[in-house]
Amino acid sequence: MDVADPIPPSVQALMDLFASELSHVSFPGVDRAILEQVVTDVRTHTEAVVKAEAALEAARAALRESEETLSSKTTKALAYARVYAEDHPDIRSKVDSVARIAGVSSSPPGPSKEASGDAPKRRGRPAKVKPAASAEPAAEPSDATPAAPPVMELGPSSMTGEETAPEPSELPGVSEQNGSAHPA
Repeated sequence: MDVADPIPPSVQALMDLFASELSHVSFPGVDRAILEQVVTDVRTHTEAVVKAEAALEAARAALRESEETLSSKTTKALAYARVYAEDHPDIRSKVDSVARIAGVSSSPPGPSKEASGDAPKRRGRPAKVKPAASAEPAAEPSDATPAAPPVMELGPSSMTGEETAPEPSELPGVSEQNGSAHPA
């Protein structure tokens, strides 16, 4: 809609025709005065819509600003409540409940174990790398990230750095006589 003049050129041309050559003609329910009144109504309502849209946009901007402020203040309040709850176990469960509802982890923000270097080292062999030039066509990329293989605990020898294979008798379901597997 043209805000400057909401009246289409075709309607304006018809208005000019009724203002000149058809000024003395009156049709049932349509004459120059009626058309002028309807054009005035359209312009008045257009102006009202423009003002309402401006007010609506201002209200939306104010709403966005207040929502951002609310989010910031509630995040800060939850952080303070967590610190306070450390010394008040009766409140801690309620604070954790609020954090779960808000979709925030229940641990207080701070450096993670991975960032501080306290995380256990990943164990196992490094992932196999496919050669760059392969005779096989490349597989289609997947949206899902493949899961890492499970890490096996080998027992006390793995903690000392010794890489010894377990004896067949140490494995569940393997007989000592011939090393063959049998159902447990």
